[in-house]
Amino acid sequence: MGANYEAKQYNLEYSQRGLSSILLSGSHFIKGGSWEVNWKLAPTRSTIEDPDIRFTRFRLPNNTISPEVGLPARIWRNLEENNLVGKLDLIKSMNLWNQGAKLKFGGSYTFKARDFEIQSFQFATGSTSLDGNPNAVLKEGNLFSATNRNGVRFNPDFIPNNPNSFQSSLTNIGGYVSTEANPFPKLKAIMGVRVEKYTQYYTGTNQNSTIIFNEKKVLDDLNFFPTLNLVLNLKESQNLRFSLARTIARPSFKELSFAEIIDPISGRTFVGGLFKETTNAGTEVLWDGNLVSTNINNFDLRWEMFQPKGEMWSAGVFYKTFEKPIEIVQFLSDAGAFQPRNVGNGTVFGVELEFRKSLKFISPSLGKFLWTSNVTLTESQITMSATEKRSRQLTAREGQKIGTTRDMAGQAPYIVNTGIAYSNFITGWEAGIYYNVQGPTLNMVGFGNRTDTYAVPFNSLNLNVNKTFGADERIRTSLGVQNLLNDKREFIFSSYGAQDQFFTQLAPGTRVNFSVGFSF
Repeated sequence: MGANYEAKQYNLEYSQRGLSSILLSGSHFIKGGSWEVNWKLAPTRSTIEDPDIRFTRFRLPNNTISPEVGLPARIWRNLEENNLVGKLDLIKSMNLWNQGAKLKFGGSYTFKARDFEIQSFQFATGSTSLDGNPNAVLKEGNLFSATNRNGVRFNPDFIPNNPNSFQSSLTNIGGYVSTEANPFPKLKAIMGVRVEKYTQYYTGTNQNSTIIFNEKKVLDDLNFFPTLNLVLNLKESQNLRFSLARTIARPSFKELSFAEIIDPISGRTFVGGLFKETTNAGTEVLWDGNLVSTNINNFDLRWEMFQPKGEMWSAGVFYKTFEKPIEIVQFLSDAGAFQPRNVGNGTVFGVELEFRKSLKFISPSLGKFLWTSNVTLTESQITMSATEKRSRQLTAREGQKIGTTRDMAGQAPYIVNTGIAYSNFITGWEAGIYYNVQGPTLNMVGFGNRTDTYAVPFNSLNLNVNKTFGADERIRTSLGVQNLLNDKREFIFSSYGAQDQFFTQLAPGTRVNFSVGFSF
């Protein structure tokens, strides 16, 4: 059989932040036009080399350094990751039920490998007097030497074993088959199934070197993901869509590790999910260190109506179930530390309303204004594990009743997106003002006497204005104003019968951007 070459592209991208990637892709038609072959090969290499982080703490009022306040420290962090993604898709056009149909099948291969390392040093200052000047820690005259036996010395915390160094790799081999057909004149059906064999390996050690993994298989999944999409054409411009699908959320390299990564700004520490936590006496396991994937079932029903000039209306309902979702939980034995863990099964139910409508219905002079809105209302819950429920019962306040469920982390009870856009192709003016807000959302799950943290609604109002000049519109100016309301991003500790306390508060301010560009 002959093949007619249609298209192929080669892209090379490079950035100063240490990302280099190559994209090779192509599309072929088998002679006769009934078969189409698409392929893609994309290798990527990413590197991150953080500048060293320095901590120097002085004890007031005498500006002394001691183990009580912490010795001076410097931290270097490096990451290197190599990825390879390959895909092959075959599409056959055919007739089914006297209608045009397509049969698709193909496969994919993904390989990722990460090498991560944190090197931390502590500096014992001995009898050196620094007088509150952190720059004097490594001053040559203060360093340990033959003539200064009690000078500043350094201790590499990562020798001989570095618990914050790991190598992790994964392979994901997948295959799928799907068909797109019209079993009835007004009904379109897309159905299929995908299978994936996912394996992840880890090399590293825990913080006290009592557990050592050498190419340890930490995740081994064989999953099938069926999908079904039905589109019923109610009228010429109206559709009713139904879909069900099974998906998965897998832990990242960082989450499936022993690493402890400190945030130098907040002082909080991320603890890898492989680390096991028990009570102080070791009698009760709070987390077993066995982080697994989350299986998700999705059900959606949606009605949509399309109108001229890009206008549309839609309304939908959705329901999702989560098996062992991964959430960020506060570490009981170490204040300020947080860890990804599988929690009890969860459900999410919601409704969504969306429209795009010209303001011409108010006045013909407003015909170039388009009003867009999307509103989502959600009800979510997690069935707490026996360990979490017991920890909440033991620390419950007077009058507080602990049920079997709680909010699901990351699920806002409501999301509102709305905005008005103006476009005039004759004059070259484009403008838009957009508003977004999400309801209070559980951010980090409390445990024991560690309180839940919630994201406070952030009222985001942004303005964008663009203008093109010239007969060929090669000159373009842009004005952007973000956070017109000058709102703050806040996270709070929320507890029954207690006043909310700030977890973090950030005032991003109002930012104004202006640019002028010329296209050759």
